[in-house]
Amino acid sequence: MTTFTFDQLQAAVQDCTSYDLIQRMGDDYDEYVLIDPYGDQDGEPFYELSDVEDFIRNNDQVDAYLYELVSK
Repeated sequence: MTTFTFDQLQAAVQDCTSYDLIQRMGDDYDEYVLIDPYGDQDGEPFYELSDVEDFIRNNDQVDAYLYELVSK
C-alpha cells in the first residue's frame, strides 16, 4: 500500500521527469498510465497506486522527491 496520493505521485513524475501520470476511471476500476513526452502511453497501465510508486521510485530523482515529502 502506498503512502502517497495520486496527486503526489503525479507531481513527482512531472517535476522530476519529462513524463506525465494520468488517471483513467472506468465503471469498476481506475487505471494509472505513464505518458511520454510525445503524448503516447508508455507501457501497460497500473491498477494500484502502490505499483505506480514501486515503478517510478526506480528513478533516483523521483525517489528523492518522494522521500522529501515523507520527511516533512
